[in-house]
Amino acid sequence: MGIFIVGLWCVILSIYDIRQRRLPDFLTLPGAAVITLWALVVDPTWILGGLLWAGIYFVTAVLVGGIGGGDIKFALGLGTVVMSWGISAVFFTIVGASLISALVSAILVIMGKIKRPGSVPHGPSMVVASACALVICG
Repeated sequence: MGIFIVGLWCVILSIYDIRQRRLPDFLTLPGAAVITLWALVVDPTWILGGLLWAGIYFVTAVLVGGIGGGDIKFALGLGTVVMSWGISAVFFTIVGASLISALVSAILVIMGKIKRPGSVPHGPSMVVASACALVICG
């Protein structure tokens, strides 16, 4: 049942990100909080996956840009869920989300749909990469 709730949360955030180009606190923070509490009860080490993903995104945002605060908060909750499938799933997802986002950006720039690659919402790429990690590693 929990995976369906997380899936619904991911779909809602992806749709919001595509439409509004942002992941709002009122959707990211409650999800991350509930997932963190769940992990504290089941296996607190899972939180490390969320901290790792959010930390990598934070450092990337500071040094390079292209990742917003909503992506970092989303990574905190989503990374915790992904960590429940193993550390390899976390690394797979982080790399996969970045590659998917870069690929979509490149295609849209080539097609003339966007002018700059950083304007593509990153949330849907995070969700697709996480779903792939579930299938491959989960």
